[in-house]
Amino acid sequence: MGPRALPVAVIATLKTSGEFPMTLKLYGSDLSPYVSRCRMQFLAKGLDVELLDPPNGLKSDEFTAMNPIQKMPTLEFDGWFLPESDVICEYIEDTHPTPSLRPADAKACARMRLISRIGDLYVVPAFGPLFGQMRAAEPDKGIVDKAIEDSTKTLGWLEAFIGTDGFAVGKSLRLADCALVPIMFFVDMLLPQFGNNPYDSCPNLKKYWDAIRKTSEAEQTLSRMGEGMKRMRQG
Repeated sequence: MGPRALPVAVIATLKTSGEFPMTLKLYGSDLSPYVSRCRMQFLAKGLDVELLDPPNGLKSDEFTAMNPIQKMPTLEFDGWFLPESDVICEYIEDTHPTPSLRPADAKACARMRLISRIGDLYVVPAFGPLFGQMRAAEPDKGIVDKAIEDSTKTLGWLEAFIGTDGFAVGKSLRLADCALVPIMFFVDMLLPQFGNNPYDSCPNLKKYWDAIRKTSEAEQTLSRMGEGMKRMRQG
């Protein structure tokens, strides 16, 4: 059985360009921050994408043959499959360099990658335990307090490196923004539910979030994530 399109998927054909004169497919869900990271990059580059449900689920033999890591997103084109959101984004930058979402300056590019890495490796694992507590009839205070403590610490690391001109690095959209916007969607949603203001000690991060979420790419990305959250809550 072939891949099944999501009922709400927006299906389009990739504009004939560079290496991809065919349909570009991305397997994953609207709510995944890693899928959203890739889709925000596609928006910034004007690339259309067919969003597909992992066929028969992430653990299925069919999807495992595409991606043995069994995680989303997975990019498919011309019968070739590429997992891992950061790798996908870098590959798209290499094959579709215009408009560039990487700074030309090596130091700025390193800072861009550092910001993305802090988000992926530290911020997401810090707030992750709150998902389970959000559904609990009586949240475990110890788990909640530790998650808030870790989130405050790791968001402070972002505060130290985030740009002050409305973007993560420099004065235009970069890959770090594509990584951070979906992460901040959850920061902005989860922490206040447990009585924490994530921006109390992070004024630069608050300024960044207020600015970046108004960009067209972020607005569309956050809207799709919001729809995904609504469907999840409805079961």
